[in-house]
Amino acid sequence: MSKKMEKKYIPLAEFFQNATQSEITLTYEAIENIMGQALPNAAYLNLSWWKKTKPPLTHYQSWVNANYNVIDVQLGQAVTFSRLKQARSDENDADENSQASIIRLIETEDARSFIRLQEQIYAQSEFEYYEPNVQHLTVQVVRKQMAEWRKFKRQTILLCITNGEFAGYSRITGYKEQRLQHAATIRIGVLKKFENTGIGTALLQNSIKWAQQNGVERLEAAIMSHNNKAIVLFEKQGFAVEGTKRHSVKIDNDYYDEIIYSKLID
Repeated sequence: MSKKMEKKYIPLAEFFQNATQSEITLTYEAIENIMGQALPNAAYLNLSWWKKTKPPLTHYQSWVNANYNVIDVQLGQAVTFSRLKQARSDENDADENSQASIIRLIETEDARSFIRLQEQIYAQSEFEYYEPNVQHLTVQVVRKQMAEWRKFKRQTILLCITNGEFAGYSRITGYKEQRLQHAATIRIGVLKKFENTGIGTALLQNSIKWAQQNGVERLEAAIMSHNNKAIVLFEKQGFAVEGTKRHSVKIDNDYYDEIIYSKLID
């Protein structure tokens, strides 16, 4: 009986299960982004680490179980995976330009990348509350926050990684007050290049699932009244309007209302 795959490779396995391309080249950085952890030294030093297909180490199951194998390795740079041909009716439907995505909880090693992702979204979006470079977040601050979230269990960040690139996030923030701990607020951000690809929907759906699993009974969201895409997204997932905060946000001397949404979690 083969050994069970190590936990840290599960996100990589999910990525390959979602992939449809017949051939995928991923940089080492992209693979580590998907995993949320660094690859072992052996992956940087030994071709055999990538070529092996037998226990005792079981990292290879991440791609082999999804019918991929390694066809080329540039040590320390990139790895190319090829999908074995299958007698499947949908085999010809695979889009070589498609993007494989996973959504996972933030890991300690993601702190720097998350800060960069958030700043990129701030710079690109007209619907964010912060301008770029005003929060002055550091890796140490984010990691400290993550340690507090794990204790509190009502706050987290979900990351979407597409083809090894950080594409968006969902931040769920719970209340510490005893009588409010059943509720949490949610904010979603997606890089402009990944808009209209279903990432926002996937992040929101996964956030609702996380809330169900972690005792959150009510999710709240404040959306600027001119953010039509977000309004459609949240309403499609069952969020209902509770009211409007007039002139809640001021951007370049223009005032914007906020629509308050909520969803009760079954």
